[in-house]
Amino acid sequence: MNVIIYGSGEQGRIVLDILQQTGEDIIGFIDDNKMSHGKKVNGVPVLGGFEFITDSRIMNSKYIIAIGDNSKRAQKYLDLEHSKKEFINAIHPSAIISKNTNIGKGVVIAPNCTINTDAVIGNNVIINTGAIIEHDNIIEDNTHIAPGVCMAGGVRVKSKATIGIGAIILDDLTIGENATVGAGAVVTRNVPDNTIVVGIPAKIIKYNDQ
Repeated sequence: MNVIIYGSGEQGRIVLDILQQTGEDIIGFIDDNKMSHGKKVNGVPVLGGFEFITDSRIMNSKYIIAIGDNSKRAQKYLDLEHSKKEFINAIHPSAIISKNTNIGKGVVIAPNCTINTDAVIGNNVIINTGAIIEHDNIIEDNTHIAPGVCMAGGVRVKSKATIGIGAIILDDLTIGENATVGAGAVVTRNVPDNTIVVGIPAKIIKYNDQ
């Protein structure tokens, strides 16, 4: 099928690589940065900005959003959904995913991830290289799980939360909406909404803008 990647930066190159390995036909990138228009990223053209989605040459394409920032990615998802665009998932062939996992739309799952039984992955989620999502985890919409994260069973990550590289989340905990878990943190208790936690054990150091 024909695919458009929204975002031609670092995350865009990762998504491009995944889709090329799964044999998808990538038409090009869409990017809000006008300086990127007309250029190529690893041989694939940047077609234009958001207005290009109405171009007749890509009307039947499916989309995936490759923007690391959760809030910006969430807004683009809503914009494309409002324009009645369809989404595709980018799942690397090396990922190990239980057949009992429920995966939403517009999801990126990078190389060597493990997603265990009865996990639920929402829409527009990024799960980066080597992350472990254990049984019965619920990863809500518009979240970002960084490389090497290890999440024990029964964890819930609420909308727009970010789990930093190499963080460990213990069993049955909740990471609040728009919260950030710092790189290498070990989370031993629930993380409230809009907080930033770091350290071992993880503690609140400040608050994200709500």
